[in-house]
Amino acid sequence: MDILSFIIPGRLVESIISSRSEFKKKLISGIVFVAVSIIVLTFLSSFFIEEKVEAKFMLSGFEEAKLPFPTFSQLLLSRIIYTGMAIAIIFIVSRLALYFIKREDAKTSILLTFIFNSFIVILISTAVVSPILITQPKAPYIIVDTELQDVTVYNGSFTGYIEQRIVTISSPEISIGYLRAYRVTPEMKIVDWRVKSIEEIDRLIQESKTVFNMSNIKWVEEGVEKTLDRLELATGKWTTIHYNVYLNAVWLNVGPSTVIQVFSMFSPISWGLTLLFISRCFMKTYQTSMTVAAILWIITYFIFFLLGLL
Repeated sequence: MDILSFIIPGRLVESIISSRSEFKKKLISGIVFVAVSIIVLTFLSSFFIEEKVEAKFMLSGFEEAKLPFPTFSQLLLSRIIYTGMAIAIIFIVSRLALYFIKREDAKTSILLTFIFNSFIVILISTAVVSPILITQPKAPYIIVDTELQDVTVYNGSFTGYIEQRIVTISSPEISIGYLRAYRVTPEMKIVDWRVKSIEEIDRLIQESKTVFNMSNIKWVEEGVEKTLDRLELATGKWTTIHYNVYLNAVWLNVGPSTVIQVFSMFSPISWGLTLLFISRCFMKTYQTSMTVAAILWIITYFIFFLLGLL
């Protein structure tokens, strides 16, 4: 049997169906744990973003712009993909471990059962950390540099440079394919935000101004549609701005951020405990040594780290 066919066995469904009834019940309960953990963690992430992160654009004209936060449906989709990737990695590494310890005949359904049921550890971890997050104060952030696509400004005007030539555009509606808004010093140098104190951040904001680089600009002037490939180091104003695609931004923390630290520690710790649970089940189920279980934990956790799943 080659490794690929062993990792993805064709008899997966047959193995599950032919399982004894107690395993079927445990497998179903495990699937429920996975589904509930996805929903609970999505709600936790949504709560964290909406209630524990206080952010605003520190860029002229963006005072009323929507913040680049993901929607609940986006969080749910990403959580489903994230969980699917995690389960696939654990399953593949575990099957490879069975192959190398000469237990390739082990039923897939049993392995899936304790992998799925391990998500109860994540649910318990969530129940422990949620009250801590709720009691923490909000973490204040400012956005001082951002890149957006598919931007529309209403009642706007811009003045900037095209090949050292000053150009001004003005229209009730201006469409911009790509826009970068950032702050520059009086010498027109991009502000270096690698500072450590809030006082230094405040000083840099006071001494700098917002400029824009834009491309693929379209507007109507005196009934004629006009286009512009690029506009550099522009200043501008408008009444309303909308964007459809958020690409990137520089976020600066300007206050206590204990809640961020707690939330960032949640994933590495909860997955560490979950993988420990799985390794323990692996050892007991397949009668392996503690060394094999420890290697399984280390390899899986390291893969999670490399893929940014922690």
